[in-house]
Amino acid sequence: MSDEEEDYMSDAILKGCEDVKPGLYKSSKEAQRRIQQAKQEENRKKRQKPLKVIEAEKRDEGLNKSLDSTNKGFALLQKMGYKPGDGIGKSGEGRREPVGIELKVNRGGLGQEAERRKRAKELEVFRHQQSLKRKKLEQEAQHNFRENKMSEQKQRSILKYLKQSQQVCEQLDENKDIREPLKLYYWPLELRPVPAAEETEEDADVAEGEDEPEINEQLGEVTEYLRTTHLYCIWCGYSFDGELYSQAIFIE
Repeated sequence: MSDEEEDYMSDAILKGCEDVKPGLYKSSKEAQRRIQQAKQEENRKKRQKPLKVIEAEKRDEGLNKSLDSTNKGFALLQKMGYKPGDGIGKSGEGRREPVGIELKVNRGGLGQEAERRKRAKELEVFRHQQSLKRKKLEQEAQHNFRENKMSEQKQRSILKYLKQSQQVCEQLDENKDIREPLKLYYWPLELRPVPAAEETEEDADVAEGEDEPEINEQLGEVTEYLRTTHLYCIWCGYSFDGELYSQAIFIE
């Protein structure tokens, strides 16, 4: 071995060698790079558009593109004198654009979509009519409710004044030594005279079943009786003498 050749066991040879540890060791940078590439490939696959989307984009792109001389039908029209932008026909008043394409994406038969839209329209009209009827019924119910409440309140008010008039009428009749009312409903029910014992049950039934006018009519009659017979106004709560009564103006 000559002096020019370096000893392979020397330190100079060992310093020039790469320090590699035994086993299946990979550097951290290499591992990170492979992981990053795998993620990028996975994201690229995820970003890839579905076939239906690609077909729809290509179809829209072709439909939106105007016809030119490369189209055989368009070229024949140009040979017959057609100019782009003009309408077809002898006077040029015909269609300017080709008939649009409506893609069928479901499995329904021809005309089914039109029938479905027709039924949907009829259903919408029917629901609108039902909604109007329901609103009308609600308004009528509210109006009837208010009318009933007002009527009930009015009836209670009339009945209250009737009882007061009957009590006053009974007292004034008693002051004049009148033992029986001119009509039974001129006095309160509890103060009306009891039928005589010799009256038959049939007569009592007839007296009890005698038709009485409505309470508002009863109030009017009792009020008029008090004014004419006793010169008393239930609404004023005042008893007039003959001269004042002749000059008084009563408001019904």
